[in-house]
Amino acid sequence: MRKSACPTTTVSIPAEREVILSDTLKHTWPSDPNGYFLVKIENGLICCGFVAKQTHVMKVEFRGANVNEMIQEIAKRKLCNFETMGYIASELMIAKGSLENNRKYIQR
Repeated sequence: MRKSACPTTTVSIPAEREVILSDTLKHTWPSDPNGYFLVKIENGLICCGFVAKQTHVMKVEFRGANVNEMIQEIAKRKLCNFETMGYIASELMIAKGSLENNRKYIQR
């Protein structure tokens, strides 16, 4: 067993832990019953809108450059399930990279 430093405590990492080789996994993103997100860059900001699935009306739009705050606010509002949260977090990180490199970005 090896030890690893964490900001507040030492973490034990046993050799017999479960290791999942995620590059071999094939998951599709299931449809979230609550709705979906649309992401783009506009006027130097990341724009992330949540659209209700039943009405296809955008209920809330987040605008900014700080994706961590955006992700936390989406989680706080419980707008989506965990799978969708993982997906939108990855989309927002792609948008952040595009913004930092002065590239256009519209979620596809």
